Amino acid sequence: MESLKRLFHDEFHIGTMLMGTLPAEYSADERALIETQFDVVTPAYCMKPLPVQPQEGVFDFEQADALVAYAQAHGLLITGHTLIWHLSCPEWFFRDGEETASRETILQRMEAHIHALAGRYRGKILGWDVVNEAFDTGPGYLQPTPWAALVGDDFYLHAFAFAREADPEAQLYYNEWDAEMPAKRWKTLRLIDELKSRGLRIDAVGIQGHWELDAIPFKEIDQAITEFQAAGVQVMITELDIDVVLPRFIDDLTGDQVAEMVGDPYADGCPPDIQARLAEQYAELFRLFRHHAAAIDRIAFLGLHDGRSWLNLWPYRRTNYPLLFDRQCRGKTAYQAVLEGCEL
Repeated sequence: MESLKRLFHDEFHIGTMLMGTLPAEYSADERALIETQFDVVTPAYCMKPLPVQPQEGVFDFEQADALVAYAQAHGLLITGHTLIWHLSCPEWFFRDGEETASRETILQRMEAHIHALAGRYRGKILGWDVVNEAFDTGPGYLQPTPWAALVGDDFYLHAFAFAREADPEAQLYYNEWDAEMPAKRWKTLRLIDELKSRGLRIDAVGIQGHWELDAIPFKEIDQAITEFQAAGVQVMITELDIDVVLPRFIDDLTGDQVAEMVGDPYADGCPPDIQARLAEQYAELFRLFRHHAAAIDRIAFLGLHDGRSWLNLWPYRRTNYPLLFDRQCRGKTAYQAVLEGCEL
């Protein structure tokens, strides 16, 4: 099987965000796939705040240490995910006994956490998602998270400053879903401008790339990459997958309600016409990425193969086929389409 990382070596890194503990929870075939196809690995969970420091001053680096050791042993680069994310942050960060902690206390805890985590792997990590998913999904700027509510709208400025102190050589990223869309694009550009105006460094913006079959916003992706590059940062596609089991949501229905309506339509396999459309759209995406190769640092998939995708579980349990490799670690029609497009 041809190697993605070899074919795109002169254009951008090819990465995978890994679910589960590496190498303990991965088979020999899966590890071979990682080692032959990708040159960057990112842990989906074990470097987030909650698993790293579930209690103040009590750290658990076992899984992160194992991933770093594996990557170093096999010549793989590592990107860390993530130093600050409100959905994986233990409550103690924001509490002082029965009271809400002060801004100063929370900032001290942020600094200590970032220095402990990024400092432990100083010189071993290519770059860090410093802040993940801070933007409001509506017209507002930031989500009303504890970080924004208790520290203030400048919380991410402190996070980037602490990250640079902890590992001056590591690249620093902001990571967001729908960052390519106008509603969040302007927020991303504002964040870049604010960091730079304060003399702080941001090296790249991560567009997560959670897209749906037949609804990939190619025009918006193209424009976002152009605008982010003009703002002086590189672009990464950090969590790429294409959901083929639709719809996820219908108006205001919950995931359970949609699950009852839609069920598991592809439990016995992905239909050939779906495979063909997936292949066409992956090929078009990679043509777009190659057009912007000078602006793009990394293309990374969320999950190693279809069986390892979070889209088998979210927003309800179903059998999904969103990646380039099938459950037996074989390249799919979409994989072949990407390769053929690369060779043109």
